[in-house]
Amino acid sequence: MDNNKLKEIFFNRAEAEDAERVICDNCFEHIVFMLRDNKDREFSIGLTTVLECLVFAISNGDLPKLPISWLNNIDNVYYTNLSEREGIFYDD
Repeated sequence: MDNNKLKEIFFNRAEAEDAERVICDNCFEHIVFMLRDNKDREFSIGLTTVLECLVFAISNGDLPKLPISWLNNIDNVYYTNLSEREGIFYDD
């Protein structure tokens, strides 16, 4: 991807418009956030993706590690495996 395209993507930030709990037998997300970018395009992002972004930021040292009890709770409620990820938690 060329530098101009990367700049366009980087500066096209989104803001949260709304969030709602999804109740759907065919959906795999508990919460979906509705977003709007600065070009007035609307789109959504699921909680699972937000959690993956959090893991990425922690893994790169941009956010502090989380308590293992918090990650265990997330795993139990949202059926993730975050507590198994290396380097993103501390024992509490």
